Amino acid sequence: MVVSVPLRATRAAPVHGRPPWPRSGPDPAPLPGVCQVWWARPGDVRPEHDALLGEADLERRAQLAVPADRQRMTAGAVVARLVLGTALGTPPADLRIVRTCPSCGSPHGRPRLAGAGGLEFSIASAGHCVAVAVLPGGVVGVAVEDHLRGAAEPAVPRVRRQAVLDATDQGLDVPVEALVLTPPPVLHRHRQDPVWLRDLPAPPGFVAALAGPGTAPDVLVHRDAGALLRQTSRRLSGATTRSQRYP
Repeated sequence: MVVSVPLRATRAAPVHGRPPWPRSGPDPAPLPGVCQVWWARPGDVRPEHDALLGEADLERRAQLAVPADRQRMTAGAVVARLVLGTALGTPPADLRIVRTCPSCGSPHGRPRLAGAGGLEFSIASAGHCVAVAVLPGGVVGVAVEDHLRGAAEPAVPRVRRQAVLDATDQGLDVPVEALVLTPPPVLHRHRQDPVWLRDLPAPPGFVAALAGPGTAPDVLVHRDAGALLRQTSRRLSGATTRSQRYP
């Protein structure tokens, strides 16, 4: 069964930064209503970044057979931990991030900070593009897709639906192909809360979208995570890593 979820009408949020995005560090105190979107390339990840990962991250990565998938997963996890750790004043590796599915209890749901209410985040990746969205006080879902020619479905509608599914934690419950997205409603199952949806300026060759239930953020701020990863790599370069180098 598919039900209609109204797309909340909001004024367009100011967007700060267009590709290439400004290079800056994480905010020590993220402001309510301001959504940060951090962009990285998997190639910016280095072995020394493993020191910032949690045990659950390392276990998830070990289950990925393709080196490129492992790099993308590492980039997203490291950027999220750096940004969240700065905001909470906690070492990145000490953050407890859970992925418990609300439907079945398995560890494949939307990532959340355990015991740190009020700061939500989402991670997405495709090809050589990784996006991490962080929003205080509101659930957020980000999605990014390769803009491939000849695909069965245009990339923009697909990435919008993926963002909605991520924000509503229905990524595995509702297949993307089962959704219909047309303005002004967003269509999916099991929820009828208002949902906001925004297209994002993505790097060339990619499309991206941001979504969430409730009130939309007032401001979107785009940040260059590549600079953050390189700076962190230099700081950690003398540390012992916990896994082998990427092939």
